[in-house]
Amino acid sequence: MSGRSRRRARAAERARVTRVVLISLGAVALVVVACAAWVGVRAAISYGHVSTARADAKSTVAAVAADPVSAASRADRIRAVGDRLDDAKGLTGDVVWRASEYVPFAGANLRSYRLTVEALHETVDGGLAPVVADLATLETAVSLADRTVDTEAVAGTAAHLRTAERALERGRATLREAAGGPLVPPLASGVRAAEGLVDSLHQTVSSLSVAARVLPAAIGAGGAKNYALLFNNNAELRTTGGIAGAISALTADGGRIELGQQLVPDQLNPAEGTGLPVSPEERALFGPQLGEYIQNVNLTPDFVRSGELTAAHWRAALGQELDGVVSIDTATIGLLLAATGPITVAGRELNSENASRVLLRDVYVEIESRDDQDVFFGELTRAMFDKLFGAGTGTVPVLKALATAVDEGRISLWFAEAALQHEIAGGPLAGPLAQLTDRGAPVGVFLADGTAGKMDSYLEGSVTATCHAAATKDTAKKDTAKKVGNTVTATATLASTAPADIASYPWVVTGYGVPGLPAGHLRTMVQFAATDSLRPHRVTVDGTEVTALTRMIDGHPVSVVQVDLAPGAVSVVVAEFTAPPTRSPTVARVVATPTATEFEHFAEPGTCG
Repeated sequence: MSGRSRRRARAAERARVTRVVLISLGAVALVVVACAAWVGVRAAISYGHVSTARADAKSTVAAVAADPVSAASRADRIRAVGDRLDDAKGLTGDVVWRASEYVPFAGANLRSYRLTVEALHETVDGGLAPVVADLATLETAVSLADRTVDTEAVAGTAAHLRTAERALERGRATLREAAGGPLVPPLASGVRAAEGLVDSLHQTVSSLSVAARVLPAAIGAGGAKNYALLFNNNAELRTTGGIAGAISALTADGGRIELGQQLVPDQLNPAEGTGLPVSPEERALFGPQLGEYIQNVNLTPDFVRSGELTAAHWRAALGQELDGVVSIDTATIGLLLAATGPITVAGRELNSENASRVLLRDVYVEIESRDDQDVFFGELTRAMFDKLFGAGTGTVPVLKALATAVDEGRISLWFAEAALQHEIAGGPLAGPLAQLTDRGAPVGVFLADGTAGKMDSYLEGSVTATCHAAATKDTAKKDTAKKVGNTVTATATLASTAPADIASYPWVVTGYGVPGLPAGHLRTMVQFAATDSLRPHRVTVDGTEVTALTRMIDGHPVSVVQVDLAPGAVSVVVAEFTAPPTRSPTVARVVATPTATEFEHFAEPGTCG
């Protein structure tokens, strides 16, 4: 073959290859365009379903929450929402969509959208639709006027509620997965909105699920139960809200609740020098007074221990066994009065607006006698009980008020029966220490009064939690840093709002005179607690490192420092905890002592490391 022929042959071959490449590229482009169009059309249709379903779901959930009795009548609407979300889910699960999720950037958004739809479907279809009738059953099972609960009806809802709770947990986990990756702002906002809706519903259903499993046995379905009710006064802080200044017996039998004998602390406190034994760790952190006075059983953040100590005091003083302990703080009274309307105690009207001021300040300024104060709080307990369980009090508003109090950590429970205690473990009812977890709440900040007065009605501030990767300088290369672990930081900012003339107030307000503490000054024991995966690193007070007293309480490290505040003074206390590089705790909230004064709780969401 001549040179010219070979050149012609090579040119022809190049032309043929070019045609094949162009045809192939065209085919690929056509497929890409077709896939993009396929995904785009399905996304648009799916989004239409989601938008309609989201609006209906939001309004329906709000209506059910406001009136659970109407839940059954809304079942058809909830099923319709579930059907729309099922259609939306079906449009995002085909092979083309899944393959498109591997496209850079766009794929992450497609995946996030699919997961969000799946989570919403799980929420409505598995978390709400199966329990609408149970919500109505629970509401009608409680008769406040008769002080009774239909224990059989409540127990009958437990299985469905537990199934729904697990479905909502799966939905929450799916949404956390959906939030990962670089998302366009509208989608990121949509995911956050979905998380808010699912979290709210999960909180409600989870609380009801626990109640359905615990309540029947707790209120005497299998026989009479005896409880101690500790009324905690936030004017003298303890870890669960305040000192147990008023105490009552509660009985429950066959679902009927009765208020029994009302007691003052001196009726339960042991003789001087004969206090209950406490562990060496407890004695180091809280002193022997933890076991010497029933007012101090909640100096420790471990409410299981608080319950055990209360039961021991009760047994020693009254010769009776307790089946449990209920702790409730003063601020809850204000929440309940918003639901029940005002009450009158010793000629004073208490309502949701003035309850905290009267109960935390006015009583101690205007009634100097301890005995008269005890009489006042005894009357308060009876008046509040009669109002709660009186004719005309709405069940739904009361249950909402109690739910708010539980969410804020204002109500704690301890059961002597291990099975019941297991059901509440890890939840807000189990007390401060039990709520600490590496997944969301690895640290807690707890406050206890050291003034021996009622000065904490003048204590305000904030508690915060943050996390970040810890680093230190490499010994071999001093100018570089290497990661050695993760740090979780808890901060307590304390401020005294006491007036300038506070020293002239009655001694019951300012305290009986703690050595070294001027009248009118505040002394606070600040406790920083963490999960068992964290270890105390250092504590600073107003920027200066101090030696904190640290011990292990129920497997948790607890560090304690003391802060004194003059009227108008502010102090910032910071505790750092470290975790090994293999552990990555997350911060979503901070567990803290509930107060009746202005205290902001802030957690900077994130994963350490």
